[in-house]
Amino acid sequence: MSRKGAFRADDLDDIDDLLPPPPPAPAAPPPMPVVSDSVQTVETPRPVAPAAKPPRKSSAKSATTVEPVARRPRQTPARARATQSTPEAHVASVVAEALRQVTHSEKQHRGRGRSYGEVVLDAIEQFETELRDHFSREVSVKPKGRLFQRVDNSRPRRRRHAEPPVKIPLAGIIATDVESLDLLAEEWHAGSRSALVDQALKFYLAEEIAGLSGEDDDIGDSEDTEAVV
Repeated sequence: MSRKGAFRADDLDDIDDLLPPPPPAPAAPPPMPVVSDSVQTVETPRPVAPAAKPPRKSSAKSATTVEPVARRPRQTPARARATQSTPEAHVASVVAEALRQVTHSEKQHRGRGRSYGEVVLDAIEQFETELRDHFSREVSVKPKGRLFQRVDNSRPRRRRHAEPPVKIPLAGIIATDVESLDLLAEEWHAGSRSALVDQALKFYLAEEIAGLSGEDDDIGDSEDTEAVV
């Protein structure tokens, strides 16, 4: 015995009303672009270098300025310093006055007189023998009957004067002649440059000194100038 279906064929006509509507049909894809056979050259953009950054201004605190180190002047020996400046000598006041008058008179008569230094060199050259003998007599020797000399003559002799000596510039003497002058003072045992200059001028300006002092005493036996140079 056959089983009857739960639905009838006529009832199937209305089943479409019961089902949900079908999904919409998919849209057609867009048409593909037509590519030509010619090869197109695509320019690749060059990389752009970054702009250089401006230099940073250094602050006043960070900037350090190195100042040059000032060098100290080299200390020169006393003898070298003496030759760089005008040499000097100390003579008796009457000798300084006689020297001034002689050089002043030469300027008036000749238009140009000798400098103090030139007069000193002339005096030493003219009375070289007298100066040697004068200072050699003062080189002490051991007195007769004694075993010891008792006096050191290598040191400059200091003597008292009625009037203080006068300092005169020895202008016109070059450095080598100044050294020779000091060596002669040592070799002849004059004791100092001033003593040698003073005695040389006393020999050379004997007449002028006698006229100023009013005395005709032996100038060569007068006291030496105090050794100050």
